[in-house]
Parts: sequence; C-alpha cells; structure tokens
Amino acid sequence: MTTKRTTRLAGITLASAVLLVSLAYVRTADAQDMSAGGLSPPPPMAPSASQAPAASETSQDLDDAKKGDSGRGLEWVYLEAEGGFQHVGLRTFNIDEQSFSAGFIETQASGPVIGVGLGLRLVFITIGARGRVGFFNTWDLFSVGGEIGLHLPLGNLEPHFELGGGYTALGSFKSALQSGAAATALENTQVHGFYVRGQAGLDYYITPMFSLGVSASAEILGLTRPGLDPSKVTEIQGDPNLTTLERARAEVLKAEGSSYGAAVTGTAVLGLHF
Repeated sequence: MTTKRTTRLAGITLASAVLLVSLAYVRTADAQDMSAGGLSPPPPMAPSASQAPAASETSQDLDDAKKGDSGRGLEWVYLEAEGGFQHVGLRTFNIDEQSFSAGFIETQASGPVIGVGLGLRLVFITIGARGRVGFFNTWDLFSVGGEIGLHLPLGNLEPHFELGGGYTALGSFKSALQSGAAATALENTQVHGFYVRGQAGLDYYITPMFSLGVSASAEILGLTRPGLDPSKVTEIQGDPNLTTLERARAEVLKAEGSSYGAAVTGTAVLGLHF
C-alpha cells in the first residue's frame, strides 16, 4: 500500500511540474507573438505636450513684463519743477469789460510761467498740490491748489491726466495805464478768486528717480475786484494825465467787479520720484 501511495504522489507531482512548465511556455510564446505582430506595451505616461508650451509662454510673458516696467518699481512721492509759456484772458466769458477793470487793468496778457508740484502716488493715482506764477507786463498771476491725477505707465513713457483747482490772484501791478495815481490805487487792491484746471502731459523716465516731460493745461478763472475806497477813486480822477472819459470810468471802481476768464499754459517738466 505504501509503495502504491508513494508512486501516486510522485505521479501527481510530476504532472503538476509539467503543467507549470507548459503554462510558462505558452505565456512566453504569446508575448513573442504580440511583439512579432507589431504590438508592444504602452510606454510610461509623459507630461502633456500642450502643457509645456503654455508654461513656457507664461514665463515669457513675465519676462516681457519685467523688461517693460524697466525695473522702476513702486513710486510713493514726486516733486516737479516746470517752466514755460502762459496766455491769460481775464474776461473770456464776460461781455462787459468796464464793470471789472474800467479800462484801468489790462485784461489780456502773455508771458513766461514757472511752477512747482509735489504729492503722493499710489500705483496709477497721484494726489498733490501745485503752485504757479505767471509774469506779465502789467501784473503777475499767482495760483496754488490741489490736483488729482491718473498715470498710465508704458515702460519708460508715461502719459498722465490731472484735474485741479484752488486759489488765484493778480498782483504786482506794474503799469496800469500811464497813471501813477491809478497804479498806486490798484497796487493795494486784492484781485483774487478761484481756478479750475484740466491738464495732460507725457513724461519720459531717464532713470527710475528722474524724468523729463511736457504738459499742457487749460483753466477757467473766476476773479473778483473789491470796490475801491472813494478817496482812492478821487485821487485817480485828480490825475492830470487822465482824459475826461477816463475820469468818468473811474467811478466804476467804487463798486465791486467780477470777471470770468481763461488761461492756457504749456510747460517743460523736470521730475524727481521716490
């Protein structure tokens, strides 16, 4: 019995070994047949071809943006000095000139102008103050006030636009007519009021801290002349250099007069930026 069991187990073991060898042979043959037929296992997954160019384009855009910005960085404070030419008409919007000047004040003038501006900047917006003085033959025009601006950086070039307003006044009367009495009376008269200004300009940044530019502005002027003391008017009328018509006009100076005019200005601008 023992011999028969041993013989049976040996036969089963041999049959199992033959079966395993056969299966291995069949798998190897199948794999070879697939390769021979042009089939092969798929390669490992690789990054999508569309993702690589997209990432490359984004990097290029960032590099271009850095070059376009010219490395200027943020600006917090600006200081400007300007000089140029100004034309003023004190009665641009007035029909009756006599009520304001009575012919004793020149109402149109052209000449040089200087100014200074300073303020704060936050990205595209500026908030600051500006003062100007225009020098003319018969009087000077002073203005000081605030302004808000919009700046559009385009590399080293920067267009900008401002709106502003404030206080303005005539002063330093130099030759009101050819009359000493009239000039003396007007010298102590404060002709003052307000202005509203619109301005546009273009700056070129030579360095992040220094710029050169040009600007052009137009403004509306509202001026008031207080009435002169009657004794001053009498002094003017007593001037022997005046004609009869001019003495009659001097009576108008006793009453307050107002005028609505305009001014246009063109300047070159030097800027410091911090």
